[in-house]
Amino acid sequence: MLIFVALLGLLAGCNSDEKIPEAKPANTSQALGDKDTLDKEDNKQPPVEDETVDYSKFQGVWKLKTVVDEELYSLTAMMEYLGSTGIQITEINGNEVQGNIYSIQGPPSYRQATVSFSGVIEDGKLTTTYEDTGWEYTGIMELEFREKGILAKITRDESEFPAMWGIPEGEFTYIRAIETEKVQVTTEEKEALEEFLATTSKDLLQPFAEGALTDENMINFVSHSLALGKIDLSKYGDKVILGPDIVFEESVLDDITKRYFNSTVKKHQAYALGTYEKGKYTVPALGGVTEYPELQLLMQDQDNPEIYYGIVDYVFEHPLEGKNLEYQYLIKLQKNGDYTIKAITEIEYPIDFSLFIS
Repeated sequence: MLIFVALLGLLAGCNSDEKIPEAKPANTSQALGDKDTLDKEDNKQPPVEDETVDYSKFQGVWKLKTVVDEELYSLTAMMEYLGSTGIQITEINGNEVQGNIYSIQGPPSYRQATVSFSGVIEDGKLTTTYEDTGWEYTGIMELEFREKGILAKITRDESEFPAMWGIPEGEFTYIRAIETEKVQVTTEEKEALEEFLATTSKDLLQPFAEGALTDENMINFVSHSLALGKIDLSKYGDKVILGPDIVFEESVLDDITKRYFNSTVKKHQAYALGTYEKGKYTVPALGGVTEYPELQLLMQDQDNPEIYYGIVDYVFEHPLEGKNLEYQYLIKLQKNGDYTIKAITEIEYPIDFSLFIS
């Protein structure tokens, strides 16, 4: 299990008797992502001029930008599984700002630290001292408000007795959090969503970014899904002919891509599998077994209630080894009656949900 504090690194002096589930943490310097990433994108923007900036847009929650599994860590509902480090801007009045920076270790300890800050933003920057009364240390923080995020430079004052925990020191980038809540899913809803996602295994559909699906992606997806019998064709009547080859009209392909992605292809043609001629596709009927999905968690976007995020395990039944996890996806969904798929990202460090009590 990946725990968020593994990305931050435990501070010296943590209780060595406390047992934490093993993880496969990313390299700290790679995982956190320093200010260079945002600088390269943002330095092209004109300098901040206080009289033209509406700082109220920064109010809300910002999460630490990571190099691995960035979108996953930006989901606020994941805090109980991964821990969290973030900035909460609670109030902005003109150039005056109030908020706090917090760091919460992942399970089982959930050790946490919070420091409050306030001050005046000048030329896009806020510099202030801070004090963590809980873990007994002080320091200086500098927050730089950019168009695409907040850059933070955090230092601690030297102390005879270093704190055993606290907010991280260093230079970090914080990005806007996606405020989400867990959805309680019934057994029937879970089974229906897993049946819908049975076509999203790697053999049929590779992960894709939002808005990046091409005609080739969608045509190959439908062709391979139908060849393997993953989609029920009974409702299409004589638009589909079943046999050693499966022949289907292009309108069938359009209906399936509309159902799965709320999109249709611009130009019909054959790609990796089968042929296309006179408005009809022909693909061979194939055998074989692919991994199947198991929904682990469903979250709803609180600012965009039609948007959902699912964490899905893809497992395979091995004859000798039994059920094994092959990979884990974060799937962005949109629900307008039925679900459609907006994006799929493979989670680099899968979460073992069996370690958590439902």
